[in-house]
Amino acid sequence: MESAVPDEGVPAHVLEAYGAAGASTVLLTGGRTNRTLRVLAGQDLVLQQLRAFDGVDLLGIMENLVRVTSHLDWKSRVAAMEAGTAATEPVSWWPELVPTAAGKAYLVDEQRAVWRAFRYRPGRIARAHLPGESVASVARLFGRFSQATYDLDGPELLVTTPHFHDLAHICASFEHQLGSEQGDVAREVREHLATVEALQQRLDQRIADDGLNEVPNRVVHNDTKISNVLLHETSSDAIAVLDLDLVMMGPIWHDVGDLMRSIAWHVDDQAPVMTPALFDAVSAAFVRGAAETLSDAELATFAVAGPRLAFELGVRYLQGHLDPENALRVDGDRGRLLRGLANLKLAEEMLNAYDALRSVVDDLIARR
Repeated sequence: MESAVPDEGVPAHVLEAYGAAGASTVLLTGGRTNRTLRVLAGQDLVLQQLRAFDGVDLLGIMENLVRVTSHLDWKSRVAAMEAGTAATEPVSWWPELVPTAAGKAYLVDEQRAVWRAFRYRPGRIARAHLPGESVASVARLFGRFSQATYDLDGPELLVTTPHFHDLAHICASFEHQLGSEQGDVAREVREHLATVEALQQRLDQRIADDGLNEVPNRVVHNDTKISNVLLHETSSDAIAVLDLDLVMMGPIWHDVGDLMRSIAWHVDDQAPVMTPALFDAVSAAFVRGAAETLSDAELATFAVAGPRLAFELGVRYLQGHLDPENALRVDGDRGRLLRGLANLKLAEEMLNAYDALRSVVDDLIARR
């Protein structure tokens, strides 16, 4: 769905840099971090203005993006040559950066705003209930991303968002802010502090048992929610991975856990839920996509990855309820509180089902 661009429009020099001087644009819905527009002239482009947040390295984000997409482009060309189809331009399943007329991968204007363009691709974004075939297709595509970026060589990707998925840092920040706040909002959050502490203790034990802190780092997407996949316009197939702005180095359970958490929100219209059967389907599809690059030790982290990421997001939403300026955006005055509690409940339910989820993981390892 598209709507008219806000009055401020796009600076003329930005459109000119992409060979679209005077072009009309429409604002694409979705995307709470970057301003995203479609340029309707010449090349069919998606144009984005990156918005800065405290501690986020925008130029580092672009460097990581260029490295990862260039690697995927190269692998695609090699595969086409080996298949004898080099003359046919392959359809990418990742964001395809379009350079400026001067050949630059992105543009930094005089106000230090960062602009970039991607080739537009038709499709739809899932924002509600998803059928099982779509869930499996999404998981397989994110697994494919892990497989395709596994052999990215050279220096490690830049740390563009410090302390991302650093649970100790996130909890310490939450506790510090809660300790300094007074009033009804703080009291409302403190009512749930015992739940947070009990869940953290249970998680810490499972994290140690399953070796989450012992698996090696690799290239991870770091934002594997359902809305970061493009679905086919008419079928249930996931056709492209979107939004590589948080791509960094990390353990694979970052991606698996966030995927489990996100899928749990899309399979039921009433509340997030993760059953052993759903966990089996998602895990198996991800494993098929990641193929031989996935070790048994990494697979062994899957059972606790979902509750680990759901708990983290729950804590972040509770902190967001304390801070009206928090970057986590949810509708309603109590939206972040309710979302935080729902994620904590999801984490608790998945921990309660841990034995069944771990049995699924053990079966997957045995069948490999």
